[in-house]
Amino acid sequence: MTAPILISAGCVLAGDDLDPIVDGAVLIRDGVIDAVGTATGLGVPPGTARLSFPGMTILPGLVDCHDHLLGRSRFGEGLDGLTEPDGMWATVFAHYSRLTLAAGVTTVRVPGMHRGIDLVVRRAMREGFLAGPRMVCAGEAITMTGGHGLGAGIEADGPAECTRAARRQLAAGADFIKVMASGGVGTVRTGEDPTHPELTVEELAAVVGVANSARKYVAAHADGVEGIENALQAGVHCIEHGIYLTQLQAEFMANNGVKLVPTLSTMVNIAKKGAQWGLSAEWVRIADGILDVHRRSFEAALRAGVCYGTGTDGYGDMVDEITEFTTYGISAQRALRAATRDSAQIASPGAKFGALIPGWSADLLVVDGDPLTDLAALRSPVLVMLEGAVVKDTAAAHCG
Repeated sequence: MTAPILISAGCVLAGDDLDPIVDGAVLIRDGVIDAVGTATGLGVPPGTARLSFPGMTILPGLVDCHDHLLGRSRFGEGLDGLTEPDGMWATVFAHYSRLTLAAGVTTVRVPGMHRGIDLVVRRAMREGFLAGPRMVCAGEAITMTGGHGLGAGIEADGPAECTRAARRQLAAGADFIKVMASGGVGTVRTGEDPTHPELTVEELAAVVGVANSARKYVAAHADGVEGIENALQAGVHCIEHGIYLTQLQAEFMANNGVKLVPTLSTMVNIAKKGAQWGLSAEWVRIADGILDVHRRSFEAALRAGVCYGTGTDGYGDMVDEITEFTTYGISAQRALRAATRDSAQIASPGAKFGALIPGWSADLLVVDGDPLTDLAALRSPVLVMLEGAVVKDTAAAHCG
């Protein structure tokens, strides 16, 4: 048992919809939110530690549903020819995990990692050897021989091999399974294109069958129309990217509870900044060529009512992603809900994190200013808390 903590601020974005509470406060006991309300209205037990942030905002920790935690390094390019020892991969992964948490992302869903190193580093974090966000891990993604993302995946051909590959990930401790249903923008071989289907309906369905039996879910990298269609026919639970998503496919997703992680800022940044980052000219060309259709596909998802969340995929940025949502006429409050509560439910269905609700995990940020009027306030969190533990604190003299 640890002493309760009361964190107060000029505003608290509380509940499912991040409703603002002026002069609000959050009471935390043993890593869990005990109460949320006005600072003067909460009953505070004796011995409670107090942290006060006048003029600032408390909100839930951000949730990134698609990040391999390899940054814009050579490790993040998904290529098979990179020869580095596993220890180097783990070190790079841990480095970006720490930076991600400091930026206010308290949960990351990792949709595929070289040799399942995400599972090993997560265990080191859970045992207290490393700092990082809560992780929802897939282990190795499943791709066809020579398929997209093969540097972070396991190659499998035919339903039997795909079944075995999926079972291997679950046996290793994966929380969900990632499959590659199409080529991608970040090509890994000559001739790859995001419109090309890869794993077949039968192969994808074999993986879905394994996941359903284990009460897990399947997320599919699916860019082109055929790849998306194959994934939906196979019964996957979430579409990643969905660049060429059609209106009919979006309506199918909404009617069947299939989620979407569009990674909008990833594609925009590769197209606009990829050359200066030293990315492949082919990547930049492909990304630039799909921006308009990707925009139309997300508009289709919004019209259909598809549940969507935030994902950065190495080349995006959480604040850019949230801001990108607002260019579709979505309010900052609604975009923040996508980046917190909705993304939490995509990453870990039924989870009790991602919102400031009594009984839920005390994952929260304090930012200077009001993100509902200026999302840039999210770029420099003053305080980051994960499961009730302060993991970043840059403010001074805030104890009350």
